[in-house]
Amino acid sequence: MDFLTHLCLPVTVAYVLYREVFESPAILLLAGFGLLPDADKFLGMPGLLHSLVTLVPIAVLLVGLERAVRGETTYATVAVALAFSHLLLDFVDGGPVPLLYPFVAEGIGLQYPIRTVFGQGPLGLAFEGPLVRLRVLAPRPGYNTYGFIKGAGVASLLAFLTVYFGTGRGERGATSSTRSPSNATGVSDRLDPAETDGGVESGGDRE
Repeated sequence: MDFLTHLCLPVTVAYVLYREVFESPAILLLAGFGLLPDADKFLGMPGLLHSLVTLVPIAVLLVGLERAVRGETTYATVAVALAFSHLLLDFVDGGPVPLLYPFVAEGIGLQYPIRTVFGQGPLGLAFEGPLVRLRVLAPRPGYNTYGFIKGAGVASLLAFLTVYFGTGRGERGATSSTRSPSNATGVSDRLDPAETDGGVESGGDRE
């Protein structure tokens, strides 16, 4: 899975589900936790931070620190969810994700070997191979070359920009439309007593 997908896709989902957490744009920096597991590549030890053996203690530490400092765990929970989303995306993308590294070197991932064959079958279309298959493989040790940006990453970035800025404009428009009727009502409320007074005075003149 490429850099942009890990960075943008999880935080887009988090923003949609828990928008109140992202009141300040600075909170978007939590998206960086979606890249945390790939820090093991800088160490030349792929799999070290893709493992529950290392990520779970880090998650407990983050939650404990926020609880000690702020008395709550809102941001730590989001950060932990973003970090673990990395493992999920890598698993869906083929992995391998070594969940028990260093005790078990092999990792797991999904592959999709099914192929579309045109010109065959009763409808001129047929499928070959299984829809999905689980593979077990150990990550390549040492420093390796990885893809940086792919089409899925660009699509994830566009989705995030659309949701973040599009939703912001919608909320501002809704706020403005909500304020306008209240202002109009306020003006009307202020005019009502004056109109009533004027009616009383006119009635007094008629008497």
